[in-house]
Amino acid sequence: MRKPSPGILIAAIRLILILSLSVLLYSAFQIFKAPAEARQALQDWDKKREEAQVPSVQVEKEIPLPPGMVTLPVQTKNAQAVYADGEIIGEIYFPALDRRVAILEGTQRAQLKKGAGHYSGSAAIGTDGNSVLAGHRDTVFRGLGTLAEHDLIEVETLDGTFIYEVTGSTIVDGEERGAIQPSSTPVLTLITCYPFSYAGTAPERYLLSAVLIKSEPQPQKQE
Repeated sequence: MRKPSPGILIAAIRLILILSLSVLLYSAFQIFKAPAEARQALQDWDKKREEAQVPSVQVEKEIPLPPGMVTLPVQTKNAQAVYADGEIIGEIYFPALDRRVAILEGTQRAQLKKGAGHYSGSAAIGTDGNSVLAGHRDTVFRGLGTLAEHDLIEVETLDGTFIYEVTGSTIVDGEERGAIQPSSTPVLTLITCYPFSYAGTAPERYLLSAVLIKSEPQPQKQE
C-alpha cells in the first residue's frame, strides 16, 4: 500500500488545526455573546416596563412649571425679551439618553407639545444666570430621572453649542414658590412633573441642575 506523501499529511494536519481553531473561536464567541444578549434583553424589558408605566392621564394638560416657582433677578424683571414667544431657539441633547429635543420660547401648552420650553425672563442659553427649561415627563423629558451627577447635557442655539454638566437634582412640592433661584454664573435648570409614573396630575416637581463647562460659539459668516 502506498503511503501518503508528507505534503498531504501536512495539509491534512493544517486543515484539522484550522477546523479545531474555528470551533474554539465559535464556541468562545457564543460564550461572550450570551451575556451581551442577556443584558440587551434586560434593557429591552426595562424600556417596555417604562412604556407600560406611562400615566393614563393626558399629561399635556399638566403644568410642569407653575407660576411663581421661578424667582427672576431684579435687573431682568423688566428687561426686553431675548427670544420671541413660540420661537424655536435651539435643541437640547442628552448623550446618556441619546435623545434630541427642540427648545421653544415659552412654557405654555402650545410650546410644550412641540418640545422643551424656555422660561421667558430666565437667562438666555449659555449666558450668566439660570436658564430654565420645562418639559413633560412622558415625552421630551422622559428618562430625566436616570441622569446622574457628571452626565453631560448639550444645548445648541444660533449663538453656539453649550455643554453643561449635571450637578444634582431635587424634588419640590408643586405649590412651592421661589424654588428656582437666580444665579450669577451660567447654570441650567430642567423641570418636569413628578413622580414620573404618577397616574394623574403629579403633585410634585423634579428639578435637575447643571453647570456650564464649555462654550463653542457659532463661527461667524464671512462677508
